[in-house]
Amino acid sequence: MENEVKPTWKLAWGLWWRMTLIGLGVSVVIWLILFAACGAAFLPWRSMM
Repeated sequence: MENEVKPTWKLAWGLWWRMTLIGLGVSVVIWLILFAACGAAFLPWRSMM
């Protein structure tokens, strides 16, 4: 088992940043979908105001 990955702070920071950026990206995509769906529902009300 010479190809064993040793846990280091560099690896931990890399994984943390990767998970943070992926989570942020997923959150933005979900927010955009909800904004598009709910925003489209209120477009007729804006024209009446």
